[in-house]
Amino acid sequence: MKLTIPLFPLPNVVLFPKTLRPLHIFEPRYRALVSEAIRTDSLVGMVLLKEGWEEQYDKFPPIEKTGCVGRIIQSNRLSDGRYYITLLGLSSFTIEQELEPSVFRKAEVTLNETFAKHPLSPVEFDRLSQSLEETLSLLDLNRELSWIRDSTLDPEALVHHWSAFLPFSPEERQFLLESPSLKSQAGRLFDLLLFKRSEYDESQQTGNSESSTIEPYL
Repeated sequence: MKLTIPLFPLPNVVLFPKTLRPLHIFEPRYRALVSEAIRTDSLVGMVLLKEGWEEQYDKFPPIEKTGCVGRIIQSNRLSDGRYYITLLGLSSFTIEQELEPSVFRKAEVTLNETFAKHPLSPVEFDRLSQSLEETLSLLDLNRELSWIRDSTLDPEALVHHWSAFLPFSPEERQFLLESPSLKSQAGRLFDLLLFKRSEYDESQQTGNSESSTIEPYL
């Protein structure tokens, strides 16, 4: 399915399907974006800015080709024109072409409609769940992320939530979002969990906690 949607590029935010993302909208161009979206279909395409975006941020810095379309399900416009909104992730997409920009960027995108066509098998899901439990315990995240573990989310939503809320870098989250299928994303998530545990073990052995690149989710 193809859509034309406004693009909201940010340097450290990766939206995933079936997850919620609160955002504070304060730049004039993105206030205009949200205002137009609310008047129409409430859809916004979240995309990650590529490395080196700082020098071009006020113009049109390079962005990743894969993003996630979200629907504004809650909005609060303040008296000064700023917005607080909540996005519900709907589907990953690939940018086919950007349109001539005006106040904000727009693009024609193709949704990934076959993402969940082949669900995870019970064996695959159990394998990933075991790896998650080991990682949560090792990194002392059981309490912080217990709301995901104890939820009644379906397997696809769980994979998206773990991808969004585990302590991954924006680049690692982008790697997960670019997965062509649920099986692929689960496999990439499993590999990243192994890497995080290995990274943690190495930092403990060297006695240098600063060597770890694990950062809290913001």
